[in-house]
Amino acid sequence: MSEAFHAVPAGMADFSTANQVASAMITAVGSADSAAMLNAAAVALGPIGATYLAAYGPSQANNLAGTLLVGGVHAGVSAATDASKASIVATDHG
Repeated sequence: MSEAFHAVPAGMADFSTANQVASAMITAVGSADSAAMLNAAAVALGPIGATYLAAYGPSQANNLAGTLLVGGVHAGVSAATDASKASIVATDHG
């Protein structure tokens, strides 16, 4: 027993738009200048913070790279949703 699959193109479009907006926002945040942020922390901490900065720099760079990947995933979800919607609409109206 299975229920019929009902695609709702308007809902798919809304879902795609929400993911595209999320992608843009997340990517903008992840595009921060890691070197400038590290330099600002180095100035604030001075030589006493050298040990901290040795771990902070790579961690911050990894965090920003991961953030960009999440933004890319949202963009991919949006694109896949658009492709699915177009296929469903073409099949239903073809």
